[in-house]
Amino acid sequence: MPTARYYLRDINAPEPNTEPLLCAQVVITCENKLLLFHRRDNFQWGIVSSGIRPSESFRHCAIRSTIEESNIHIKDSQLELLGIFDHPTRIVSFLDGEIRRVISVGYSVNLDEYPPVVTGEESLSAKWVDKEDLKDYRLNSIDEELINAFLDKTK
Repeated sequence: MPTARYYLRDINAPEPNTEPLLCAQVVITCENKLLLFHRRDNFQWGIVSSGIRPSESFRHCAIRSTIEESNIHIKDSQLELLGIFDHPTRIVSFLDGEIRRVISVGYSVNLDEYPPVVTGEESLSAKWVDKEDLKDYRLNSIDEELINAFLDKTK
C-alpha cells in the first residue's frame, strides 16, 4: 500500500497542513541512460531525493542521499545545478495525514562508467533506463519535473 502521493499542477491536490519540505534531488546518468528507482513509498519510479537536514547544504544533501539511496559515491565537483523547483503545487501527501509543499534544488551527475548500485531502504529496485524508454515508466510527478528539466537542458 502506498504511503505517499505526489502532486504537481493537480487541481485535486490537498492543501499543505505543515511547513514545506526542503529537498535535494539528483538525476544520475551514464552513457545516455538515467538511473531510476522503483520507490517504496508510492510504487512509482523516481530519482534520488531527500529532505535536507538542519546542518547540511543542498549540495551535501544531494551527495548524502545519493550514497544512501544507491551506494554511489559522488563528489561536489560532479554536481551540476539543474535549478530550484518551487512551484506552489508541488505537494506530497502522506498516509498519516501530513501534507507538505515540496521545494527542491535539483542537480544532475553524469558518470563515466556504470557503478554497482545497491538500493537503500526507500526503493524496491533500481534500473538504468534509456532516455527514449522513460515513457514506459510510471514516474512520480515531482521527479518527472526534474527529469524533464534535465532532458531539456541536454537537448
